[in-house]
Amino acid sequence: MTSSVKIAPPNSLLFISDTDGGNPPLPVRGAHILATESCVSIACYPWIDGETTVTLGPSREVDPGKPAAFDGQLETPNRTIVISTVEGNPILKEGVSETTTHVRAWVNNPSMPDEVIVGFE
Repeated sequence: MTSSVKIAPPNSLLFISDTDGGNPPLPVRGAHILATESCVSIACYPWIDGETTVTLGPSREVDPGKPAAFDGQLETPNRTIVISTVEGNPILKEGVSETTTHVRAWVNNPSMPDEVIVGFE
């Protein structure tokens, strides 16, 4: 199932992880997408300037047909993918079938996207 929401997340950051939050990546100046084995962080549109549309769903349903900005494996021991804010508030959540999930993320701007699409397989 595909879900979307518009949000102006605090600190203009989104996190993709399992329900336990994973181990977030350390900030790196100038990096817009960072990842550990259990968490991906994505910088998005400046929260003070407006909202970001965030979409989560199976890759076959949400793939916009362009190369992904992130393409990797994510530990999902609770078989759930959650997109959350820096405060840990969940935005979108979907169940997955495995304890390691292939995740791809697409953004419409490499540094300040106002659209973030997350697909999983």
